[in-house]
Amino acid sequence: MSTPASPALSLEEARALRAAGQWQALVERGDALAEGDRVGEPELGLHHAVAVRRVNQTRRALELADRLETEVRRRGDSRLAIEVVMLIGAALWDSGRVDEAEQRYSEVLALAAAHENDEAAANASNNLGVLAHVRGRRDLALTYYQRALASYQRQGNTRGLAQAHHNLGISYRDLSFDREADDHFRRAVEYAELSDTPDVVAMAELERAMLRARGGDPPLATEMARRARDRFEAIGSPVGVADAERVLAAARRAEGRDDEALVHLDLALETARAHDDAMLHAEVQRDRGILLRDRGDAPGAREALTDAAEHFQQLGAAAEAEALRVMISALP
Repeated sequence: MSTPASPALSLEEARALRAAGQWQALVERGDALAEGDRVGEPELGLHHAVAVRRVNQTRRALELADRLETEVRRRGDSRLAIEVVMLIGAALWDSGRVDEAEQRYSEVLALAAAHENDEAAANASNNLGVLAHVRGRRDLALTYYQRALASYQRQGNTRGLAQAHHNLGISYRDLSFDREADDHFRRAVEYAELSDTPDVVAMAELERAMLRARGGDPPLATEMARRARDRFEAIGSPVGVADAERVLAAARRAEGRDDEALVHLDLALETARAHDDAMLHAEVQRDRGILLRDRGDAPGAREALTDAAEHFQQLGAAAEAEALRVMISALP
């Protein structure tokens, strides 16, 4: 007997799956839609495209969003237009197309102001803060984050507060204020749990794990990174799982177990390449290059560090790229 076909994905079901962060289920249900269903109900197509990006099918998400943009602009739907442009910006960022991503996020700010959409304006500010941070413009990044944080507080938007605190934690971490960074990551976890946002919980827990690895507590770092990896696996985020592998490698290095660290980094690099994630690719190759250098493998270190520098340069992280080029020049 043939298995009865599942009923077509409804808009109500798509909204519920997105709200619950059930990305893989939403991708699978959305994949069964006919192209005409997505065009006929563009919000349905949007939820599906968001889920496709969340499971790290970046190029496909961008293709879906590009087609949706034409339809929502034709209909004059400002709310959906803002969401689609935001999605396009996020997918461009994932792919390392930073200048185009910045243009799209700035477009969201303009659309949000024109249509008095405070949440969209805060989201765009948060994302512009990420771009400014990567480019080394730390003061501007903090300004964007604080602006987003204040707006989320006015709205009572706990998911937004979780994301803003997560980004602030990264800023303080990179300024070597580890205690302040950990406090922001902890608050990000609290707000993410309140808003039932498992992806942000996992991201913040992973950042806390990296702090523990750097701070000399590799067993705790390992425990926290494994917990974050389990969360990423549960929500179907291979890039999140790969980032957890990168943090596990840092914990192994802190224990002097470099062979195991390299296995974790090789797994992470394979995923970064498969899913076209420029930032993860850059960070993993930087870590691999430093490990290989410390093991005396100068050719392997040079190859990995050069690859990392090129990806950081592509992302606009000029200072990070230059630091790696200096490291490369010092290799025997």
